[in-house]
Amino acid sequence: MLQRRFSAAVLILLAIVWISSSASSQTASSKPLDLNSLSDSDLAKLTIRFERMPCYGSCPSYVVTIHGDGHVEYLGKKQVSLIGQAKGSIKVAAVRALLSEFSKTNFLSISEDISEANCKGRHCTDMATVVTELIVNGTSHKVTHYYGCGSAPRALFDLESNIDKSVNSEQWTGDVSKKGPFGTTCWGD
Repeated sequence: MLQRRFSAAVLILLAIVWISSSASSQTASSKPLDLNSLSDSDLAKLTIRFERMPCYGSCPSYVVTIHGDGHVEYLGKKQVSLIGQAKGSIKVAAVRALLSEFSKTNFLSISEDISEANCKGRHCTDMATVVTELIVNGTSHKVTHYYGCGSAPRALFDLESNIDKSVNSEQWTGDVSKKGPFGTTCWGD
């Protein structure tokens, strides 16, 4: 009987130690990722995927993928000058500057779903959607941003614009400033 109690006490003590060590390792691994101070090896594994999707109208549709070494891939889909694939590059310093923009935007804390179906508040129809994904150091965060959703943070629009500027998307898309939805209907606050 005494031996059973001792064995049960040892098992409980082991369980407490295991739970405690699991909690502390989770706390250490859940430390926020500092995008401004990535090592060169972490930067080499970085991928930023940026996609503008079509709308009801003439919104440009394309995908830009930026790698940590500065290699850029483009895939034009609709309403752009270049339909198909192209390659380019930017300086590693430009990749780091872009990561600084992700950090300023608090991208990793932005809701992943700012889609039309999940929109709260002001809502407009027939707009484009932009998907931005950051993959770095075992962390992946993807934000689906419907442009007709008024609850999206302004900083997200700025980040999306900065991604286009950093790779000079216009070299493949052409001037798309006059393209967009045919018309929209808006409601809400």
